This record gives sequence, structure tokens and C-alpha cells, in this order.
Amino acid sequence: MTLIDRRKLTSILMMVFAVLCIAAVFYIGMRYFKNRRMNVPLNVSQETLHVGGLTNTYTLYFLADSHITLTDERDTDAVRNKEAMRNGNFSFNGISGYRFFDAMIADAKKEEADMVILGGDIIDSAMLASVEHVENQLKTLDMPCYYLTGNHDFEYGDEYFSEKAYSEYLPRLNTIHGDQSYHVAEYEDLIVFTADDSNNQITEDAYKKFEEVIAKGKPVVVCLHVPLEPDTEDDSFIEQCKEVWRPSDDGHSRVSIGPNGCSMNEITEKFYRQIVKEESPVFLVLAGHVHFYHKDKLNKDTLQIVTGAAYEGNALRITLCPPER
Repeated sequence: MTLIDRRKLTSILMMVFAVLCIAAVFYIGMRYFKNRRMNVPLNVSQETLHVGGLTNTYTLYFLADSHITLTDERDTDAVRNKEAMRNGNFSFNGISGYRFFDAMIADAKKEEADMVILGGDIIDSAMLASVEHVENQLKTLDMPCYYLTGNHDFEYGDEYFSEKAYSEYLPRLNTIHGDQSYHVAEYEDLIVFTADDSNNQITEDAYKKFEEVIAKGKPVVVCLHVPLEPDTEDDSFIEQCKEVWRPSDDGHSRVSIGPNGCSMNEITEKFYRQIVKEESPVFLVLAGHVHFYHKDKLNKDTLQIVTGAAYEGNALRITLCPPER
């Protein structure tokens, strides 16, 4: 082999080696970023309640406020620009809300929860890409899942609680929510009732169904987006709501339902009173909306747990057990 041939061979070998090195670095990098993408840190609060009247054990997986903001060419430039800004608001440590949501769905499956409850503001606006992403994730579940709307789920661009938001964008959620303002999951010894209170009110249809539910005499869990104000002397929750979200002009909480919270219409006040009255069959209320965790009594017997925001990795896993012996 001549000197020129040896130089050519050396050059070819060096090029092959360089290509192999680049490929190895690329492969390792892809594995690293894939692992980072899969390793989404969650803060799932664990709660266990022993409930009179239960003979079975149930595990509920509750999350709210993931504020998923996925857009595509079907959205206007104005909507896409708005959601790009809001996606930054609803990311935590560089992780977007949809990634936390995906990780929570995977966690609920791993934990073999009996039910998944999506407590509102799962999507930040009714972009079709966001709705479809949630729909695809929910198809992977092998347990019941109930979706209740929050105040952001069906907004779109400048349409927020407008006639168009209700008539055109709310129906986009039908594939993941259904077309009713409530859901009922009834078991032998337990009823889980979810109701939309996204506009701080309960619909007449939801209240009528709620009356039927509590008339059965079984222990009841109520799931909402907007939390309720405790009917006790402890006003720490209301004060925290006002501190985080600023009070309304009349000094009330803008993010809770009750006499010192958002104004209630007649139906909503009946609903509220049925829950906070003594000896109510409702022993637990689950809610979101305020983006911080809080646990307190609505009356001497009824517990309310408000979960932190899912876009920060927060969710709730609650186990309901028969009374201790």
C-alpha cells in the first residue's frame, strides 16, 4: 500500500469514527432528554378517610388546574399568541401543564385508582388541540373518569363567559365532559356527585339531581371546581383566598362560594346549605380553582379538601375506608 493509499484509508477511518461519535452523542442525548421528559416530578397528596356507612374501600384520584395550552393551525394568530403567553404562566420548572397532566394520568393508572376526577381548568382554553390531547389521554384509562368544567375550560380568545363561549366552545368539551352539568357515580355504599360551578353557580338540573342523590341516604362525595366557604367560625380559608387572589370590592372572596364569597343565586344557596348543614350526607367535598392546597371542615362533620394546581405537579389521592374497629 502506498503512502497516499494509507493516508486515504486513515482519512476514511477518521471520518467513520467521527460519524460514530456524533451518532453516539446524539443517541445518548436523545435518551437523556427522553428520560427527563418522562421523569415529571409529582406532588400527590395522600389522604385516608374512615367513613361511617362504607363497607368497601375506594380510591379517588383528583386533579384540577393543569391549564393545558396546546394550539395548532386551526387557531387564529391572536389565540395562538395569547396561549403562548399563558403557557409560560402555567409552566413550572420548565414543565408545561400538559406534561404534568400526562404524568398524573399515568400515576392514576399505576396506583389503580377506582376513579379519576378532573376538577376543572384542565385545559386553559377550548383549543381543539388541547381537547384532543386530553381525550387521547383519557382513552388510556381503564377506570371511570369524570370531567367537570372550570371557568377557563371553555373560554376561547376574547370569548369568556360570553354567549358564544357557551354556544360554540363549550360543546367542544362534549367528547371528554358530556353535555350535562353534573355526573353521578353510584356504588353499593357510596355516591360520588360532580357538578359544574364554573360560573360560581349550580344549574337547576344539577341541583335537582343532587336532591335525588342525598335522598338515597348513602354517604356522598361532592366534587366541584370552585370551593365552598366553611360554615364555621374558622375563616382561615377565606382569608387565604383573599390574600392570594385579592378580595372583591365588597371585601368578599372572589374564588369561593358562600355568604362571604361569591354571590349565590337561589339554587346555589340551597345547594350550599344542603352541604354545610348538620348531619348532611355529604361527608367530603373536593375542589380546585384557588391553586393552593387547603383542608378544613365545612361543618363539624363535612371535610373539604382543595387541591393545589396540577400545572405545578399537585394532585390528590384519597382512600375512603370503612370505619375503624
